[in-house]
Parts: sequence; structure tokens; C-alpha cells
Amino acid sequence: MTQDQQTQDQQTRAYRSRGERRDELLDAAALVVREHGLPGLTTRAVAERAGVAHGVVHYVFGARRNLVVALLERQARDVLPRVLAAADQHDELVDALDAGVAAYLDLVRREPERFRLLEAVSGTALDGDDELAAAERTLWRDGVAAGITRWSARHGVDLAEPVPVAADAVLALVDGLGRAAWSDPDDSPTDRARAVLVRGLAHALTR
Repeated sequence: MTQDQQTQDQQTRAYRSRGERRDELLDAAALVVREHGLPGLTTRAVAERAGVAHGVVHYVFGARRNLVVALLERQARDVLPRVLAAADQHDELVDALDAGVAAYLDLVRREPERFRLLEAVSGTALDGDDELAAAERTLWRDGVAAGITRWSARHGVDLAEPVPVAADAVLALVDGLGRAAWSDPDDSPTDRARAVLVRGLAHALTR
């Protein structure tokens, strides 16, 4: 990159909106975690990776914890709509569950690094803050519960279990299958397990 290009790039960075800056820093944070693990995620490391002053990270996110929560929120906003949209295309509960789980597993297989990143962030307490894992779980639980409520109302289905219980069951299923998909080279064992587990869950949720 020439000196003029560097100057132009710096000027472009300087005039980015707060939303654009936030996305830029989250991209940098994801790369830091991918390259150095969660212990390497510091506001200074994110600033260096993004090519901005250290104070910019504090201005946008404040504490380090807020940066991690923002990473989790962005992941949920990106993945959940795609999973729920796949389920919404089906009228039968077993088909809706299977389509949603299959969509999630497809994303895991196509973008394993992103889901390993999510696992690293959500599965590890940060600075002794045990609330991070709970916050991540709540994001997904609320999203899945909203999807189940919407699907049930649209199809007039009265589930055998309360929606929060159903949402927890779905999350437990996709958590286990998602981890299996990372280590399943040909996908066959995971897909066979998915078929069995989805049928069992659909049966348990059907009155």
C-alpha cells in the first residue's frame, strides 16, 4: 500500500459512523479470539488489530465484558433468523424441528471457525464473570422461544410442554449435535443421530 493509499485509508477510518466502527471492532475482536484464544482478547489487542487508537475501543464498548457480549449478540442476530426461517417453511412439527436443526448444522459445517469462536467466548468465564455464559444462553433461549411461539400460533399447535421448556430442549439438542458436527468428517453419524433425536423431541412435544 502506498503512502497516499495509507493516508486515504486512515481518513476513511476516521470518518466512519459509530455503527460502522462498532462492526469493524467486532470483526477485529473475532480475529483476535480466533488467533490468540479468549485470554488474548484485550481492548488493546482489538485496537491494534483494527488499526485504531486504544481509546476508540473504550469509547465504543466501554469495558472488555461489553465487547464480548456484543460478539455473542452479533452471532445470535446472524444465525438465529436463518435457523428459524428454515423451520418456518414446514407445517409439521417434526419437519420444522428437523429443518431448523439441519440449518444450524449446515452453518457449523460451512463456517466451523466462527462456531469454535462462539464456543470459546460463551463457554469460558471472562475475568471470573460467570454471568457471560448465562447471558449468551438467554439470547439464544429467547430467540428460539419466540420462534416456537410464532410457529405454534401460526399452525394452531398446542405443545405438550411450556415454550421455555421446549426451547431449552431444542438448544440442548443443537448444542450436542453442533459439537458432534465439528468432529464428524463424513456427517453420517451426526445426521443419523439428528433424525432419531428430532423424532423423539417432536413426539415429546406433541399432545
